[in-house]
Amino acid sequence: MSRIATVFVATGLQGTSAIHALLKDGTFKPRAVTRNASSDSALALAALGCEVVEATFEDKEAIKRAVAGAECVFLVTLPFQDDVPEYTQGVNVIEASKEAGVKFMRSGSTLPGLKDISQGKYTKGALFDDKADIQKYLEASGIACASICPGSFVENVFTCTFEKADTGYVFSTREPLGYSYSWTWISRDMGLAVTALFTKYTTRLPEINKKTFALGSQRMTAEEFAAALSRCLGEPIQVKHLDNSGIDVAIEMYACVMEHDLSPWIDVPDQRLEALGVRVGAIEDFARTTLKEHLKA
Repeated sequence: MSRIATVFVATGLQGTSAIHALLKDGTFKPRAVTRNASSDSALALAALGCEVVEATFEDKEAIKRAVAGAECVFLVTLPFQDDVPEYTQGVNVIEASKEAGVKFMRSGSTLPGLKDISQGKYTKGALFDDKADIQKYLEASGIACASICPGSFVENVFTCTFEKADTGYVFSTREPLGYSYSWTWISRDMGLAVTALFTKYTTRLPEINKKTFALGSQRMTAEEFAAALSRCLGEPIQVKHLDNSGIDVAIEMYACVMEHDLSPWIDVPDQRLEALGVRVGAIEDFARTTLKEHLKA
């Protein structure tokens, strides 16, 4: 009988990474959950041999069908949704998974709660607080679980934050000048982490259960990140710090991170993930391969 691993938001960066890694490993049969099974990205997953099912976070019956018979669930939730709050998304999946007898759940892209860290000073960081509350709910559910806290996605340079200039490129960021934070090659490394946790939770549960793992290649400032990319591309990269005026969540988020280390107890790369066999990719390797190919397109 196949061991099924259900992956939510399967066509996103994190979900697709998990699907590819699970297929390559072969221990689990991945079940991809998406809003539209007829989309190009969903059809691409199906072409790889992955089961694809439709469900939205407000449709509790569809969620139940998505987790039915699954041994493991990879939970990814979406912020800033008008139809269903992010916290409710997480609760709906956790409750359905508990009812279905899921053995292990992994919460993706968890974040520390700004409200908790600042002792109530910062209250507009829903992006952080909702994910932190979902993690608390999961850990109290009785399901064996683990959470992964990624850093800033290196793939963000594929968007308008990385633009061609007269000489080299301009990298735009909202991070404060001088702030050092974790950078994550999410499309490469999230799947490796998911697969390691899913395949090892039965034999190494004390190392995994209710633990929060940091998924990141390196801590560095935006200037250091740009310098690493520049060395590999052979072109200068200027960093432009954007104004966060009028963006309450950004103002509070960056004010909080400048006052508090959000994960002072975790090394980057996380040695506990390394002990489970996860070897994260280097920023320089991302620049030499994925970024170079993107810039050629």
